[in-house]
Amino acid sequence: NGWTSVSRATLRSDNAVYAQLTLDVGPERVGEMARKLGVRSPLEVGGQYVPAMGLGSIAVSPLDMASAYATLAAGGVYSEPTAIRKVLLPSGREDTKAGWGSPRRTRVISDGVAWKVTQILEDNVSYGTGTRAAFGRPAAGKTGTTDKHADAWFVGYTPDLATAVWMGYQAGAIPMESVHGISVSGGRFPAEIWRLLMERTIG
Repeated sequence: NGWTSVSRATLRSDNAVYAQLTLDVGPERVGEMARKLGVRSPLEVGGQYVPAMGLGSIAVSPLDMASAYATLAAGGVYSEPTAIRKVLLPSGREDTKAGWGSPRRTRVISDGVAWKVTQILEDNVSYGTGTRAAFGRPAAGKTGTTDKHADAWFVGYTPDLATAVWMGYQAGAIPMESVHGISVSGGRFPAEIWRLLMERTIG
């Protein structure tokens, strides 16, 4: 498509732009930013970051994706994920001294950067690849689809909740080229599942 902005490339899921951007800034910096935002899955291949990582070539967990997007939703503040909200002692009394359910928070990017990314991802839900995720309230998010439709994502957030929807097979990269007659992409079933969940959770 020739010259374009990062914003427009995001709305079109133009991987050529992100391939060039990864080469321009360096895959090491992309990896460092992913770590800051909350990705904990291994990102190195043979001990090094590879240029294709900017296109999502390295598998990460849904928890990592939700954590990274939650950092953006929180204005650039990373909160360590925790599955424990409270602990009840044998007496039935809640343990309030151990800090259960109090996540450790760290500012990792400026609120201005988080705001700009959120603005672009809101546009993506309004008129980009994520329109099937729109549910009548401000929301930001991004679709993702791997080669041969082996994995499909929609990860999005509101100011209160970040959620990652992944479709694929745990056994490996199995193409999803005819699920109910549809080639699964992030903008189809994952975005629709995300919308249905958010409508019932927040709506």
